[in-house]
Amino acid sequence: MTLLKKISRRLSRHLGCAWLPLKQGRGVVSFTFDDVPASACIVGKDLLEEFGARGTFFVCGGLTDGLEQGHQCHSVEDLQTLAEDGHEIGCHTFLHTNCATHAVKDLKLDWEKNQDFFTQNSIPNSGFAFPFGAYDLGSKLAASQRFAYNRITGGGTQIGKADLAALRAQALYADKTSQEKIKQLVDQTAREGGWLIFYSHEVDEIPGPWGTTPAQLRYALSEAKNAGCEVLPVRDAILFFQR
Repeated sequence: MTLLKKISRRLSRHLGCAWLPLKQGRGVVSFTFDDVPASACIVGKDLLEEFGARGTFFVCGGLTDGLEQGHQCHSVEDLQTLAEDGHEIGCHTFLHTNCATHAVKDLKLDWEKNQDFFTQNSIPNSGFAFPFGAYDLGSKLAASQRFAYNRITGGGTQIGKADLAALRAQALYADKTSQEKIKQLVDQTAREGGWLIFYSHEVDEIPGPWGTTPAQLRYALSEAKNAGCEVLPVRDAILFFQR
């Protein structure tokens, strides 16, 4: 990364923010899935609905019907079913583009291509997640002009306020996120009325390095519900805090 890019990334943490006060007194947990493997659309969807919850699925149209890390990706029908059943679909670029290393003009073309994919297939969508959690000041500002919110990575839960231009999210990875970590974050969220956003990829008994297992997802959902948190897609969580 060049010095200029490092400076831009550092500035992006402090500039172009859109602060959402978290003042409802009740914690919220959101479950999001990036790239959207088919297992997230089927196993993940079923587990969320078992708990009366809905999730947010950030889609790269260019991955449709393809393979990623050996895992089958979503189909158009998968996405349409998710939307019909109340889940939220969001943009994750068309080609899983690293937004920190591409010019804004190229990002805008990519976002438009992904929107064309959604429009052609009658898939309602809202919100954006930066692939790899990678962004700089230019891409943050450009995405904020186009999308209702942007999600990054970064870990932890958000307490007191959340930046809608860069919503921080916590990995839910089978080989990296312990039950103790999940419980600690959920309990903090419930206690302090915060907003915890989990993200993962596939939901599989033998996931890759960026996936979760059904058992781990079930555990996180159970902990969130038992702690008294609202479990909402990102779109609905924003509305909850804006009431």
